[in-house]
Parts: sequence; C-alpha cells; structure tokens
Amino acid sequence: MKKRFLASLLVIPALCAALAIGAPQIKNIKIAVSNPSDRPCNVADIVIPIAHLRKVAPDFTPGAMIVTVSGAGTLEQDTSVLQTEELPSQVDDLDGDGKGDELAFQVDLAPHQTRIVTVSYGNQERIWRLRGDYQQRTAALFSRKIEGLGWESERVAFRVYFDSRNAIDLYGKRRPTLQLGVFASPDYTYHDESPEGRDIYKVGDAIGIGSVAGLVDGKVIKVAEVKERKWRIISSGPVRTIVELEYDGWNVAGRMIDLRSRITQWAGERGFTHTIFAKSADDFEFVTGLPAKAGIEPLTWSKDSPAEWLATWGEQVVAPGPTATEAVPGQQLGLAIVTLAPHAVFAGDSKNHLIKFKLSEGSQSWYTISAWDQEGSNRRVGHGNQKEDGQHQSLILPSDAIRTREQFLSAVQEQADRMAKPAGVQILSSTATGEPAPPDTLVPHKTKTVEQAVGLLRQAIDRTAVQWQPILQATPQLITSNSGQGFFTEANNVTGEWQKQNGYYWTGSFWTGELWQLYSATHEEKYSWWAEVWGSKMSGQESQQNHDAGFLYYYSSAMGSDLTGDEKLRASAIRAAGRLEQLFNPKTQLIASWAEHGDDTIVDTMMNLQLLWWASDKTGDKRWSDIGRDHAIRTAQWFVRSDGSVIQSLHYNPGDNRQSFALRGGAKEAEFPHTNTAAPGEWAFAHTHQGFGADTTWSRGLGWALYGFSVAYSETHDPLFLATAQRIADYAIKNLPTDFVPWYDFDDEGVHFRNRDSSAGAIIAGGLFRLSLIITDSARAKSYREAGERIVQSLIDGYLTPVGDADQTPPGVLRHGCSMRPNDAMLIYGQYFLLEDLLWLEQHKRQENPVIPVRP
Repeated sequence: MKKRFLASLLVIPALCAALAIGAPQIKNIKIAVSNPSDRPCNVADIVIPIAHLRKVAPDFTPGAMIVTVSGAGTLEQDTSVLQTEELPSQVDDLDGDGKGDELAFQVDLAPHQTRIVTVSYGNQERIWRLRGDYQQRTAALFSRKIEGLGWESERVAFRVYFDSRNAIDLYGKRRPTLQLGVFASPDYTYHDESPEGRDIYKVGDAIGIGSVAGLVDGKVIKVAEVKERKWRIISSGPVRTIVELEYDGWNVAGRMIDLRSRITQWAGERGFTHTIFAKSADDFEFVTGLPAKAGIEPLTWSKDSPAEWLATWGEQVVAPGPTATEAVPGQQLGLAIVTLAPHAVFAGDSKNHLIKFKLSEGSQSWYTISAWDQEGSNRRVGHGNQKEDGQHQSLILPSDAIRTREQFLSAVQEQADRMAKPAGVQILSSTATGEPAPPDTLVPHKTKTVEQAVGLLRQAIDRTAVQWQPILQATPQLITSNSGQGFFTEANNVTGEWQKQNGYYWTGSFWTGELWQLYSATHEEKYSWWAEVWGSKMSGQESQQNHDAGFLYYYSSAMGSDLTGDEKLRASAIRAAGRLEQLFNPKTQLIASWAEHGDDTIVDTMMNLQLLWWASDKTGDKRWSDIGRDHAIRTAQWFVRSDGSVIQSLHYNPGDNRQSFALRGGAKEAEFPHTNTAAPGEWAFAHTHQGFGADTTWSRGLGWALYGFSVAYSETHDPLFLATAQRIADYAIKNLPTDFVPWYDFDDEGVHFRNRDSSAGAIIAGGLFRLSLIITDSARAKSYREAGERIVQSLIDGYLTPVGDADQTPPGVLRHGCSMRPNDAMLIYGQYFLLEDLLWLEQHKRQENPVIPVRP
C-alpha cells in the first residue's frame, strides 16, 4: 500500500485534570553565601537558623535534607548549572527539645565570591537515598579518664577539667584523626609519646587556654566555687561539635552568677569558639587568656580591626610523661585568642596573659587557636603501588603543620579577619520549589503541532544525511563499533553539530531507524537509499556484538527488511538474533549484556528482545521467542521493584562462582572483587553507571523497561508482563516533573545532577502509547495515552528547536538528552524515539493510512 506523508495534524490534546501526576518529592531553598573580604575564605563556617528557613518553607524537614553548592553567583546562573557539589551538613538541636534549631555546613569562598547554596528537602526515603555518608570530623565525650569534657576536630583536641580548676587543656595530634576515644580508653596513657597524638601542654595553676574566669580588684577568680556544675554534649557530627558547661551559683567574691559556657569546634579547624552567657552580669568584668610561660612574651594586635588578638609562640610543648614539667627543645606551639568584644583590654599576672571584657546583652564570644609544629607529621598517605590484592601502598608523611612564628601569626590574623568580616548569608527563595527545567525551555514559545514537529525533525535528518554521507563514504577503513568515521551519537545543544566519534557505538542503528521511519512515512527513495548506505556499514558484524546486537540490527536490518523485502537485510537481522541466543545463559535465564558467560545484564536488554520476537515471527522458530519470554520473566523478577521503579544493572553468579566481577557500561570498565555467596544462576548485587545510585531509578532505564514489557505482553500475552508494564508506567507518571520531561534519574530530581533527559521522555512516551493499546481498562488506557501525549507535547514545544523567536539553533534539535550525567546534548536515540512517537500519533489518529509497521 502506498504511504502518504502527514497532512493535517493537530496539537496534542491537553491532559484531563484527573490524570494522577505526582508533585516533586524534593523541594529547594536557594541561599546566597558571600565572602565580603579580599582574602579567600577556605571553608567558611555557615549557620542558618531553621526558623529562617521555615519562613519561606513552612514544611521544611530538617531530618531529611541535603545541602549542595554550585559555582554560580546568581540565581540566573544557577539555573544553568548541571552538577552541584554536596556539602556535609548537620542539624543541631540546641535546646534539647528533639527539634532542629540550626543548620550548619562549610563552604569554600574565593575573595569577594558569592556562591549559590541549595538546601533540598522532602521525602525522607528519597533524601537519604541521595545523601552522602559524611565522615565524622568532630567529636566530643565526657570521661573521668580525661578528667572532664573533651571536644576535637581531626587537627586538635581540647578538654576542660570538670572540677575547681575549670581549665582548658590541649592534646596535640600527629595524625589527623579523632582521638579522644583512645585517650579515654582503659589503660591508655595519653601523656606518653605516640605516633598518633598526646597531651602536649601543662596548664598548671593558670586559668587555661581560652577558659573563662572573673577579675575582681585585679585578682583572677576561677570558676571554682559553684553550687552545681553540669555538662552536656549538644552535637557531635561531621561539621561541628557543640558542648556546654553550666555553673549554677558561681561565687565570685561574694557575688552569685549563673554562668553557661558553650564551646563550638568546626571540622578541620585548629580552634574553637567559646561563648559565655550570664544574666544580670553585664557590669561584671570577665577574663579569658593564655597561660604565661617563662621566656615567651605575649603578642597582641588590635590596630584597624574590630578583632583583637592575644598570642604566644615558642617552646611550650611539655615533655612526655604524667609528671613532666619541662618543655621539649625545638618543638614550637602557638596559642592565640581572637575576640570581637568591644573595649577588651590586655592584662596579665604571673600565671596568665589576660583579656578583660564585659558582656554585651548577656553574652560574649572569643576564638581560641592552637598550632603545634608536629601536627600532621604522621599523616599517612598512600603513594606509588596500586591497591592490588594483598599489596600495601608505600606511605609518605606530608605535613601541613604551621611551623614558624610568621605562619602562625598569619593564621591568627586570617581568623581575626574572618571574624571581623564573616561570610554573608541571604535566603533568596520566596518559597520552596522543585528545580526548574532548563532555562531555554522556559522562554516564551508557541505551541507546535505534531505535523510541524515532524517537519522539523525531517529538516534535521536531511541536513545530517547531506553533511555526513561524504564523511561516511570517505572512510577507507572498515567501520566497526569502535573504529571508523561516519556515525554519531551526541550533538551540541546550541549548534546542533554532531560530534565525531570512532565507530558506530551501540547507537548506530537509530540513525538508520530514523531514515527507515521517514521512508515509510514519505516513500521517498532517498531515505531508503541513505538507510541502506549506513546500514551496510554494520552488516556482517552481527556475531561480534554484545547484547546491543538487538538495537543495532532491529532498527536497521529488521526494519529495512520489513519495508523493502531485502533478503540480505533479513539475513543480517536473523544472524543478530542468533548472537543474542549465544549470549543467553540458561542458568540465569538472562541474556548476558557484554559477552558469553558474562556476569551482568542491564535493563536496556529488554528492548533488544524486539529482535527475538521479530526473528521468531519471520522464521517460525519458537526458540527465539522462548528466550525472549525467559529473559523478560527474569527481568520482571529481578529488575523491577514493587513500586515500579527499575534497577539498571544486576550482577549474578553465571555458574562458576566467580569472586571478581566486571563493572561495564560506564565511561571506564573496572574489575570489582566481591565475596560472592550467590548460588549458580542467582543474582549477587545491583549496580548503576548512569543513574545516581544502585538503589535509584535511572529514567532511560525505566523507559527501556516500560517499552520492553509493553512489547513483551503484545508478543506473548503473558499477564506478568502487562502487570509489570503497568507498575512501571504508574511509577513514571507519578514521578514526572511538572513539564513531564524526566530528570536523568527519577530520585535525584536535580539535587546532584540537574540533567533532564529528553531521550528518556521520548522512550517513556513510546512505552505509554504501546501500553495504552493493550490494556483493557479504558480509563487507564486513556490516562496512559494522555500522559504520553503530554510528554511529547512538552518535548516538541520546549525542547525541540526552534524554541522561541530568538532561537538560532538549526531546526529539529531535541535538546537536553543525557547520555551519562552530567552530559547534556542532542542524542541520536532521542531524535529517533521522538520521531517514532510522532508518527505513532499520526498512525493512531488515522488508522486507514498506517505510517510504519509497528510491533505491536
């Protein structure tokens, strides 16, 4: 029958309001964090009250959130960012009521730099699937062994004597680890020398390092005589540790003061912030300070800065041993206190170098710094030998310690500058929202009809064929999957230019598939000729392929055979089906994706079953359809979760109990040692190389599964396949974004990678269309078709060029496909499946003129 080209096609109807579309499960609050100084602020400490976040997001859930940052400096720039950096964060309950009060994180800022931070929150299961495992970099504990309360970062540890001394002491660290637990362990002597760290300071009768005391008539009065002394650990996490000490009824020369000390130490820092609170004591003179050591003169600074500091540097590291009092010759230790207290006064006595100050509205803070020149001297870093089984790396000991007086004073001044000009925080969002679609899809644009969209794709196809045919024919060598010029997969979103590649990859047949589709629609001989030219380059290599033999020869040889009756194409397609048969493992009931007797299968292979159904139908040989059925059954059992979400890759015991597995399919292949206890034919572990994680849902993989199971049911009428396809479809519809074009991963929702995948949208739409034909429930069939139509309409309006009057990209470019996050490009398979969707819509509007034989 002669096919006619598309005539008068209409805009796809709008969806009915009853269609169950899920709202974003993750919302975002945008925050600008700025460095006001002309110095870099490496690891700025940021605190945001939860109450401030709830002003713009009343439903904010502190227990389920992620903090990320981009390099963008404005909201507009941030919308074009494809990949963010996750920042370790923690939520702290300051008052002990079980509810979060502050969000804390750290971020690097260049001089005068502003960076956009995103706080993402929402569905707890989804958030914690996306959230990283943050290294514990601070800690706190109370122990009699260390005589009180201790706190630490990986650089240094402190403790306060929980008795009348109330002095803060110091542990130095040769290795950047958390060590208080070791110091507090039974029979461990923390005074002795160790390659890890030890007690390196002697406080003596002084008030301690950054401790608090009172000053009455020129006499220092320690926080010694109190009615009740209490302690608590507020938080101990990857970002900061907060501890508190309460002194009820402190007797200061007859005056009773209720005093509270809060101490905060941040990850990676050499010091801590000490904040004191007291009621009705603003007229009282408090002091903090550093112990006075013989021969070490104090250094002070207060010029032209609101931050003042007091410092000491020299040989003040006490020798090992619990009774030692002498200093270690040659070892240097720097101590400093930085304060913003107004009108602070430097003073001292025989035991202390002091800073005098008064409270401001009931509180005051200062920062205490310690720097030992042996810090990091046991920072063990592997170098040289590879991490092979049973082989250790050689170790080097790079130290980033502060070694000189000048370096120490520079670090103290840097801290003073940070305190004088702290990082600015501004909440930019007026309300919490999901991450938006790509900016170029949101410009004002007109609605396209299906006919117009097909015309645009046809322009792109003609343009591509004319440009690339000479390149193909000029290639003297054989073109294989990884050598030779003339095939393409990805193109620039802006220029529409295809990138050159070596070989036809797994994607080569989607180009020939486009040509065969247009030949079927128009019956113009140029399209069949081009399809045969490109397809001939792959012919004869069927037995050398992996599971992608299904892709490569279904959309070229099988489709061409159906349209032309060419026996050479038919033979090519059947040889490819034979290759899939060779890859089938009866023990696993799966086609191995990469090689015979392989240990993994990816969900994409569901699409390659089309070739088996075709071959069985054309030859009458049932063995191929049996393989397809077995593979689909096992895929339904192993790859599709109960909620309809989909796993990308499963590794299994192929029958030889192997203990090392090949992780294939990503940018790099790697051997993965795995203690395999799976029985022969059983699965060992899940894996993803294109989704966010093994427990998330890669959207294109879901599309392959939906499309594949819809076709599998049409070919076999097995109710398992229909139920599986429906479950996948329901998950997809529930989790689509507001513009119906999926994220590259349904779970990520733009938190880590902000890629949409237009190709996944086109494939999912194709699966929904096929499902709408085979389901008997008319209401559900209608909803599936309408969801597919809405996806296609969104793709052709916002993603298919031109979008808007100012769009200079050549016509017919389907933007924002994601091959491997964070790649963002036009993809040849996105082009193919969008064309297939559009022609399907035409065919199923005018049944009297089918456009192309469709299976189903």
